[in-house]
Amino acid sequence: GVYYSPSVKSFDSDGVTVIEGLIRYASDQSSGKPVVLACASMGSQICWGVTRDAESVKRLQGMVIMSGVTDPDFAKSPFFKAKLPIWFAHGSRDPVYAPADQQALFEKLLKTGYPTHFTLYQTGNHGTPIRMIDWRRTLNWILGS
Repeated sequence: GVYYSPSVKSFDSDGVTVIEGLIRYASDQSSGKPVVLACASMGSQICWGVTRDAESVKRLQGMVIMSGVTDPDFAKSPFFKAKLPIWFAHGSRDPVYAPADQQALFEKLLKTGYPTHFTLYQTGNHGTPIRMIDWRRTLNWILGS
């Protein structure tokens, strides 16, 4: 596998466009291998933006959101309609973004039968999921969903 860790200059549509280009590149280079998008903190806005682009969604296998914001319009996105798996990870003591918001979206999705998973790191802070997520377990779950 290959791991890209890009930086974006902005967390708006310009940043989303840059990551959509990276997804196209990674997909084209991977000879059909799965591409998983992961975003953390404010970068989660980039992930949610990508979920609205049907062409990018066709190239993705799933998504991971760590310590991020939620998207109230996610259910309207091509990503949601494709029922691609999404894994949420959050620290229970995150002072930046409330874990309850992510957990509420997770529970709403779970009730619809959407393929989703949620890991709450007890006493974890904002950066805890980035350091503690079990990538093997997470990716195996996404690829097996």
